[in-house]
Amino acid sequence: MASIRSEYHRFLAHLAQRHVHDDVRRLAHLVLDHLQPLAEVGAARRGRSTRLAPLAIAHLAQMPVAYDGDARGPENGPALGRLHQLEVGPFRGFMRQETFDLSHDITLVYGANGTGKSSFCEALEVAMLGSISEAQAKRVDQRTYCNNARLRRHVAPVLSSTAAGEAQAVQPDEAEYRFCFIEKNRLDDFARIAARTPSDQRQLIATLFGVDQFSEFVRGFNPSLDQDLMLAGVQAAQLAQRRLRLANSEQTIAAYPQKIAAVEGLEQALAQRMSPGATYQACVDWLLGTPQQQGRLPYVQAQLDANPPAIHEVTQARLQALLAEAYRVQGLWQASSAQLAARAGEVSYAKLYEAVQALADGATACPACGTGLAAVAQDPFARARMGLEQLAQLAVLQQQEAGHRTQLSEAVRALWDEMRRVVAAAGVACPAESQAAGLPLLPPTSAGNWLGGWVNGDQRAWQALLRIAQIIEGFDAQARDVHAQRGAMAQERDRLQQHQLEIERLRTMRTTADQELAAARQTVAQFDDANRGLIQAATDEMPVVVHHQRVKAAYDGFLPEIQAYLTALPGVLLQGLGDQARHLYNAFNRADPPGDLLHALWLPVAENGKIEVEFAGEPGVRYDALIVFSEGHIKCLGLAILLAKNLAQGCPVVIFDDVVNAIDDDHRDGIWRTFFEDGLLHGKQVILTSHAEEFLHRIQQELGVRRAAAIKRYKFLPHQGEHELRVDSDPPAKNYVLLAQQALAADEKREALRQARPALESLTDRLWTWLGRRADGRIDIKLSGPRAPWELNNKCTKLRSAVERIAAQHAGAPDAVGALVRLLNVSGTSIEWGYLNSGVHDAQRDHEFDRATVRTVVEAVTALDAALDTLQNR
Repeated sequence: MASIRSEYHRFLAHLAQRHVHDDVRRLAHLVLDHLQPLAEVGAARRGRSTRLAPLAIAHLAQMPVAYDGDARGPENGPALGRLHQLEVGPFRGFMRQETFDLSHDITLVYGANGTGKSSFCEALEVAMLGSISEAQAKRVDQRTYCNNARLRRHVAPVLSSTAAGEAQAVQPDEAEYRFCFIEKNRLDDFARIAARTPSDQRQLIATLFGVDQFSEFVRGFNPSLDQDLMLAGVQAAQLAQRRLRLANSEQTIAAYPQKIAAVEGLEQALAQRMSPGATYQACVDWLLGTPQQQGRLPYVQAQLDANPPAIHEVTQARLQALLAEAYRVQGLWQASSAQLAARAGEVSYAKLYEAVQALADGATACPACGTGLAAVAQDPFARARMGLEQLAQLAVLQQQEAGHRTQLSEAVRALWDEMRRVVAAAGVACPAESQAAGLPLLPPTSAGNWLGGWVNGDQRAWQALLRIAQIIEGFDAQARDVHAQRGAMAQERDRLQQHQLEIERLRTMRTTADQELAAARQTVAQFDDANRGLIQAATDEMPVVVHHQRVKAAYDGFLPEIQAYLTALPGVLLQGLGDQARHLYNAFNRADPPGDLLHALWLPVAENGKIEVEFAGEPGVRYDALIVFSEGHIKCLGLAILLAKNLAQGCPVVIFDDVVNAIDDDHRDGIWRTFFEDGLLHGKQVILTSHAEEFLHRIQQELGVRRAAAIKRYKFLPHQGEHELRVDSDPPAKNYVLLAQQALAADEKREALRQARPALESLTDRLWTWLGRRADGRIDIKLSGPRAPWELNNKCTKLRSAVERIAAQHAGAPDAVGALVRLLNVSGTSIEWGYLNSGVHDAQRDHEFDRATVRTVVEAVTALDAALDTLQNR
C-alpha cells in the first residue's frame, strides 16, 4: 500500500503542475484520503465506481485544491546520510532483538536458505520504505506479515544513520529510498513477465521498479461514474418531457396562421397551374365534379374505361400486291418448265449417267454387259463422267424450275392467308356487306387450284373482296383516330390525377393543422393544474442533479490525467538510464564474446514500448531484447536498469537482496567485479545478502586486504530446533592474506603458511591475469614429472621476470616485483617453500618453521596484495 500511496503523491505533485479544473484536484485529494478502501476493489462489476461515487457526492466540495505534500525531490540530494545501525526483533523470523552494525562501506550477509536473510532485508524495507513489497504482492496485512509467527507480535525495526557527525533515526520515505533496494524477486518477475504475451508485458517496467501495484490501482478505475450518479433527475426528466410537449403546443398555436397561409398559397398556385384566373374552389369543382355536374376527371376516366375499336390492318393494295406477285412467280415457273420439257430426253441420260457413275467405285467390268474394262472399246465410267459434265447446264435448269415452283407455292399461300384474314375481318367489321357479296368459300389449305374461282373470267369474286377490303380499310382509319384520341385523353387523365393528388395533400395539410391547433389549445389550458406537484418535485431535485454533474465532470477530468501519468511513467522512470544501463550490462557480461555486447540500448518511453538493443557485432540492426535475450541476460538487463536508476538518483546506499542468486553462475564474476572493482559504487554503502558462500568467499579474496578488512560480515546460521534465528556477528574473514596475518600474530607459523599458500595462488593468478591484459601473458613453467603439479616457486620466478620487463610503465608493478623478490630470496629448498609448494596436506615435520622466514613470506604476500590493489586502480 505504501508504494501506491507514494506513487500517488508523485501523481499529485505532477497534477499540481497541470492546468486542470479545481474539482479535478479536489477529487484527486478525495482519492488520496480513501486510498486503502479504493485500492481493495477494481473495475470488475463496477466495484471501484460503486465505492467512489458516494464518497465523491458526500465530500467533493469540502476537499482542498492545493497539494501540500512533501516537496523534497531528487534534485535536493539525499537526506539519509550513512546508515549506522539496525535494531530488529521481534520481527518476522527474529524472536529477540538483534543489533546490526551497518556503518561500514560494505556489509555482507550470508547464510543458507531459511536462516533469516529475507527477514533482515524486510526489516530494512520497513525502516526505510514503511512497507514490505512481498506483503503487498501476497495481499497480506502488513502488521500480520511482520509478526513473528510464534510470538504473534512484532516491534517496528529501528534504523539509524549519521549525518554531519550526528546520529538520527531514519524516517520511512518510500519516494526517497525506494531505489536503494534491488531485490531478487523483482529480477525473477522481470524475466518471467518477459516470457509472457505482449499484452502482459506492459507491466514489465512497472514490475521492475516496484510500481506494479500502482499500475493495477490506476487500471482499477471504471471508465465513468455515470451509472452511479443522478445526472438527470427523474422528476425533472418527466417535467422536461411534459414541458417539451407544452412548448410544442405553444409553438403550434403561434405557427397556425402561418401554416394556413402557406396552405392557401399552395392552393392558389395549383389553381393558376390548372386554369389561370380561376379560383381554387372552382378548379376543384371542375376537376372532381359536384352533385349537379360531372367532373372532368370522372368523365375522362369513363372514356378510357370503354373498350376501344379494333384495327384490322386490311388494305386493297396488299391484296392486289400479293395477287400480282403470284402471277409473276407463275410466269417464271411456266417459262422454266417449258425449257426443261424441251430437253426432257437429256434428263434421261443424266439419270443413266448418274447411275453408272454410282457403280464406279471398285468396278472392274462394264455394269451393262459384264465385259472387263480392259476389253471394252470405251470405259463406261469415263463416258458417264464426261456426260454429266456436259449436262451441268441441264442440272442448273432443273434447280431453277424447282425453285420457281417453291416460290409459286409460297406466293399462293401468302395470298390465301391474307384473303382468309380479310374474310374474317369482314365478318366482324361489316358482316352485312360480307354476306351480301356472296364470296366463294376458301379451302382449308392453300394447296390445289382454288384461285381460279376468284380470278377467272370477270373476276367478280375478287372485285367483291376488294370492295369489302376497302370498307374495312375505312373502318381502320376511323379506329386509328379513336386510338389517337385515347392517347391524348390518357395524358390528360394522368395530369388531372396529379392535380387530384395535390388537392388531397392540401386538404390533409389543412385538416392536420386544424387538429394540432385544437390539441395544443387544450394542452396549454390544462398544463399548470395537471403538473403542479411535478413542478415542485423537479425544483427540489435540481441542486442534487447539479452536484452529481459536478462530480461527473471532476471524474471525467481526473481519469485521463492519472491514466496519462501511468502511461508516461516508464519513460519518467527510465529517462536518461540508457547509456548507464548499457555500460552496466556490458560490465556484467564482460566474459561474453565482444560481438555479443551491446552497442546501443533503447529503453521504452511509454507503457507498451519495447526494450530494443543493438549488438556490437551487428551495428545498425535493432532487436527486441525480450525476444533475443536468454533468461539470464534478461535478468542481467533488469539488474543493470535498477542499478543505473540507483546511480542516477544518487542514492547513498544500495541493498542487494539475494540478487546474485537470481543470476546464473556465468555472470556472477562480472557482476561482483562491476560492484566492487569498477568504482561505480564508490562512495555508496553496499549491503549484499546471499546464500552463495563461494561467491562471497571469492569477493573477499579479490577485493584485497585493505577493503576486505573493512567489510562487515554477518553469517546467519541454521537453527537447532528452537526456531530462533542465530546470527554470527563476527564470522571469520575469508581473505587468505588476513588469515595469514592473524595466524602470524598468534605465532601459529604452520597456520600462517597454510593460509599464505592459497593467498599466493590467488594473488599470482590475479597478477598473471593483469599481465595478460597489459602485455604478453605467456610464461614457461617447468614440471618435475608428467603428473606433477607446477610449483609456486617456479610460477613466482617466471612472473617476476615477466612483470619486471614492464614494471617501469605501470604504477604498482615495481612493488609487485619487490614482493616477489622478497619471496624468492627465501631459499627454494627451505621447509617453508616446501610447505608452500606442497599445499595444505598434513605431514609430520622433523624441523620447526623459522619465524622470521614465515614473517617474510606473510609480509611479502601482503605487499603483493597491496601492489595488485594499485595495479587494478582500486
